[in-house]
Amino acid sequence: MNSRTWMIGLLLILSLICSTALALVNYKIAPIIKRNKEIAYMRTVLDVFGLPYDTKDSNSIESKYKNSIEVHEEQGLTMFTERESGAVAVSMEGSGFQAHIQLVVAIDKNAIKGFKVVSQAETPGLGGRIAEESFQKQFIGKQIANGIRMTKSGNAGPDEFDAITGATETSKAIVKIINNGLSRYFAVMKK
Repeated sequence: MNSRTWMIGLLLILSLICSTALALVNYKIAPIIKRNKEIAYMRTVLDVFGLPYDTKDSNSIESKYKNSIEVHEEQGLTMFTERESGAVAVSMEGSGFQAHIQLVVAIDKNAIKGFKVVSQAETPGLGGRIAEESFQKQFIGKQIANGIRMTKSGNAGPDEFDAITGATETSKAIVKIINNGLSRYFAVMKK
């Protein structure tokens, strides 16, 4: 057997071993990854309602979520109701500048009570700043009766938020996602 054939055979065997090992690791940790994503989502919903929980105990988070939150879907819109106060939050999603964006927005009468970005893959340092707490906090208390608008003035009104400098398209996407979600929410509430 020549050395070239031996080398190709060895590479094929090593590739097979490595591929099998990676497949087994993926198979073993897939349920853990799924559970961690579920817990992260539960935390997000609890956060938009301002409900306290033990951040280090996933069983405590799950228990608090199941005891405090009722999830229901109407006309393709996922809504969360906080059992004690009756407050409602809505899952909203749509296309961002670079990727899909998902939000959870808590609504109190005609204002935003809580706002969290669940997932996004916008440009780090620019559009990715929508995941920063300082950006998300500015939505609290914003009036929603006529939708949300963005401004670049640095002096946002009662139904406006300050756009991210250098990420105008991501900011426009947030406006579209929220306003589409709100119109769907109001349509469901009328029925």
